[in-house]
Amino acid sequence: MKPSWNTTFFLLPVIGLVAAILGYMDFKSGGSLCPSGIDVLDCSKVYVIPQARILGVHLSEAAPAYFLALSISAILNLAYRRRESLIAYLALSIVGLSIVPYLVYLELMVARALCLYCTVMHVAIVGCSIHSTILWTRS
Repeated sequence: MKPSWNTTFFLLPVIGLVAAILGYMDFKSGGSLCPSGIDVLDCSKVYVIPQARILGVHLSEAAPAYFLALSISAILNLAYRRRESLIAYLALSIVGLSIVPYLVYLELMVARALCLYCTVMHVAIVGCSIHSTILWTRS
């Protein structure tokens, strides 16, 4: 049985959640879990910039909660096809998408390094935004 495109897109928030959990674990370990085979790939440089904290909360601590909410809204939408769950999924996706350019800027221009986990989360957010927008236009 071939999975539908909805099921395939549903995996994006789950992949983002896994990356967020791994990123949180990496942050707590001081960046020892992040692969470092590529020079520009250095999660610990990204973790230590002052902009990685918002109101005293490190972004790696907030990311799992965001992706958990995004995953739950995607699951509810996939299971029940209710307008409320689609609105939640779309809103969470758009909020995430709105900050991705700033986060990429911080990585490239401030930290001068890329975080593998952050990059996976950014791709997941872009994919979720595309998916939720397609679902919205079809509803």
